[in-house]
Amino acid sequence: MKRLPVKRLAGLLICLPMAAGCGDLREAAGLTKKSPDEFAVTTKAPLVIPPDFNLRPPAPGAPPTNQADPSTNAQTALFNNQDPQAVARNMTGNYSMAEKLLLANAGVQNADPGVRTKLQSDIRAMQAADTSFTDRVLGAAPTPYTGQPVNADAEIGKRASKRQQAPKPKESGGWFDWF
Repeated sequence: MKRLPVKRLAGLLICLPMAAGCGDLREAAGLTKKSPDEFAVTTKAPLVIPPDFNLRPPAPGAPPTNQADPSTNAQTALFNNQDPQAVARNMTGNYSMAEKLLLANAGVQNADPGVRTKLQSDIRAMQAADTSFTDRVLGAAPTPYTGQPVNADAEIGKRASKRQQAPKPKESGGWFDWF
């Protein structure tokens, strides 16, 4: 009779490590690690827009006042709503009536009068830009801007003379010359 409890104890000792591998048993024993949820660590305040007391609710069934009709926007952008003949009559300058109508249909009256000064300032800013970084990256000597157009025939002649003066590579006489 004494052998029976020893067998049970031995069987229990053998099965206990196997049962410890089960996840449910580990959770029941409190052996699992419970890490905090990174999304639940800090709570975010809800986004609340403060009320605007000057804003009144729209009338029922009324179209929104802050949005224009897309087709109206497109027509306004593409076509001038002013009568071209009325605009042409009010134009000044030494133009014929046909030229004035052409300019009126093109929308000259909506052109920005300061566009030339804006373009000139942009061109001056581009000319004043430092090109030394680009020249260092490309390994080229900086070329000063002279304001003269490049003479293509002279440049071809310079390149041809450089090709003639270039030294020929030596033959190495190695194994790879056969291939």
